Amino acid sequence: MADNKVWLSTPVSFNDPFDCAINLDRSKLAESVAHAVEKATQNAEVEDSLKVPSEEDELAYERLRDGLGSLMQNIGVFCLSEAPDEILMWSHYAENHKGFCIEYKIDETSPLTTMARPVKYTDVYPSLSVKNLHAGATEAFLEACLFTKAKQWSYEKEWRAIMDVGGKLYQAPAPVSAIIFGARMPEADKRDVYEILRLTPGIEFREAFLLDSFFGLGFRPYVTEDNR
Repeated sequence: MADNKVWLSTPVSFNDPFDCAINLDRSKLAESVAHAVEKATQNAEVEDSLKVPSEEDELAYERLRDGLGSLMQNIGVFCLSEAPDEILMWSHYAENHKGFCIEYKIDETSPLTTMARPVKYTDVYPSLSVKNLHAGATEAFLEACLFTKAKQWSYEKEWRAIMDVGGKLYQAPAPVSAIIFGARMPEADKRDVYEILRLTPGIEFREAFLLDSFFGLGFRPYVTEDNR
């Protein structure tokens, strides 16, 4: 934490088994190959004949499936959120409000500005075919596989950045701008985190508290003898 490093997990270790799931549509696989051939030969009859599944289609499907499986085991995903006041996220990811939230400074000089993309939420799996993997279709592949989640998670307002290798520490692509202590975080733990980071320029310290009138969180400055 003092070095501003973050752990990037692989998709296979996520708490949601549907995350990064995708529909490998066999019919689309055959159709995309057929369409590519028809486009090259200008022969519609060739396209029609190739739409019939073959052993080659099955082999291509298996290679695509295995390649995606390997990708999910190896890439690293940096997950962020626009919603620091979302109470469910504090319960899920901050040990029932006993942990803390890290806020990053995002501006035009931050690499995170170009690295991170918003997650889209939907009711159905995105589909993928060979056509998606052709040169120039990288954006469609990433959108379908890595930046799509079930609609039930939309409250997270998640953004993601992707690295080639997961399961390791990386230097965070943006400086820390604030630490927000959870509403149930023990005072001794708050103090430990504060002591580690208090001399780092530009970091504010806040603490969450439960609002009185409705289900929600508020934030206030974290006050100690050092920063009164």
